[in-house]
Amino acid sequence: MTRQERRASPRFPAKPGSHVIYVEGSGGIRDLSLEGVFVLDSEPLSVDTTLRFSLRLGSKIIELQGIVRRSVPNEGMAIQFTEISLEAKRHLRLYIASL
Repeated sequence: MTRQERRASPRFPAKPGSHVIYVEGSGGIRDLSLEGVFVLDSEPLSVDTTLRFSLRLGSKIIELQGIVRRSVPNEGMAIQFTEISLEAKRHLRLYIASL
């Protein structure tokens, strides 16, 4: 039996060189969707931490706000987007369409 997907948006692996930058550090992107991103970080932030961060997707940098929904020690964290401008959402959609 397969596990039912609970996410509102499908996840996609990011292109090499894509990463997240935030005050506490930075990390590569394992996968992302229109709703969130999984950041590779050996010292992930705690669940329920809110943060402002930037996604570097190719030549575009997208500014976002989010909340850590899952934290896996020595692996990374899942961040749900909580604030995203219309322009940022458009850039994100274009990037995901190119994957």
